[in-house]
Amino acid sequence: MGKKFISIFVVTILLIAALLSGCSTKQNTASTNNNNKTNSVQKQDTSKPVTLKLGMWSSSPAETKIVNDQLAAFKKKYPNINVQIETIVGDYMQKLQTEIAANVAPDIFYLDSMPAPQLMSSGVLEPLDDYIKKYNVDVNDFEPSLLSAFQWEGKTYGLPKDYNTLALFYNKDMFNAAGISEPPKTWDELKADAQKLTKNGVKGLVLSSDLARFEAFMLQNGGSVYKDGKVTLNLPENAQALDFYTGLITKDKVADTPQNLGGGWNGDVFAAKKAAMAIEGGWMIPFLKDKDPNLNYGIAELPEGKQKATLAFTVAYVMNKNSKNKDDAFKLLEFLTGKEGQQFVVDSGLALPSRKSMEEGFRTKYPDRVAFIDGAAYSYPWQFGLLGTKVSDAANKASDSLIMKQAKNAQEALDNAQKQLGQ
Repeated sequence: MGKKFISIFVVTILLIAALLSGCSTKQNTASTNNNNKTNSVQKQDTSKPVTLKLGMWSSSPAETKIVNDQLAAFKKKYPNINVQIETIVGDYMQKLQTEIAANVAPDIFYLDSMPAPQLMSSGVLEPLDDYIKKYNVDVNDFEPSLLSAFQWEGKTYGLPKDYNTLALFYNKDMFNAAGISEPPKTWDELKADAQKLTKNGVKGLVLSSDLARFEAFMLQNGGSVYKDGKVTLNLPENAQALDFYTGLITKDKVADTPQNLGGGWNGDVFAAKKAAMAIEGGWMIPFLKDKDPNLNYGIAELPEGKQKATLAFTVAYVMNKNSKNKDDAFKLLEFLTGKEGQQFVVDSGLALPSRKSMEEGFRTKYPDRVAFIDGAAYSYPWQFGLLGTKVSDAANKASDSLIMKQAKNAQEALDNAQKQLGQ
């Protein structure tokens, strides 16, 4: 009798437990399904302190200050997320790839547009599309030419943190002395103005033998260097543009390279007033302020050929695929590239905000620098697929051969460059 009662009691308890377990399972399943409809990535518990590493290269104190100020603001918003900066000194990409291989790379880090395809295609970066959807990030607010530099095979791997385009710096005092009332707007005007400005040991223009400068002229002439996954260096349009560019040095004698004018780069020559014009990006502004605070200069859009074109140099924040705190890492990445983080970029004036919605604030604060932002609408990313700097190295040799008169013309020089690349 006692055994029978105990047996019935145990069975009853088990049945009740099973029923309760079933109800709990159904509730959890419904909750999980509901979460899956809302978010494509599961949320992490941010109540516990988390430490993230942010990788950046060694740069100016001004850039480091921007990042520190951004992180201080981020800490106020996310007090449980601690961020440690890892400044990678020396060969950034080489050291970064070593850290990636050893699985000690930062959670998020800087990535320049040029080497981006190599990392995007190698599987070491975390695709951001699910996080972008989960946190409702408006990627349409980014300049298209910037965002596209960090997209690969239909996926987005980085969000641009800032950028710069090329523009024409010109010495206002020299222009006034030569009777030139405004900066040149076309190639013909550029050449004519350079002729008027070339006198008394001063060249009208300093030109780098560098694809990072003369590619803009190729694009303006309807050419391209890399298109649909193929190198197109030796297009006739590119040859015509390079003939014009190097001809300003070799034939017209109204321009020269920075090395021939006693400088290491265009900024040295322009600051020393050995050339009246130079083609550079916004990074030249703090340099000139340091070299000659009283230099009277202006900044204009690049003179156009058949069409307007300039280059966009950009860097993105990307996420390490092996990060142990991906949701928190994305919160940091999104903050730095979002409106709150971008406001620090606007305030600094060192670079352009990558979000279109922030441009008006930059225009208002820096009306003398609007040429850089205006150029964004017709800019092309500085990037050549998986070949990367091999393309620019070959093109630079072609330009050098023309300046040193080792090649008959640009078409021959670019044909040789195309062959060197096996294209």
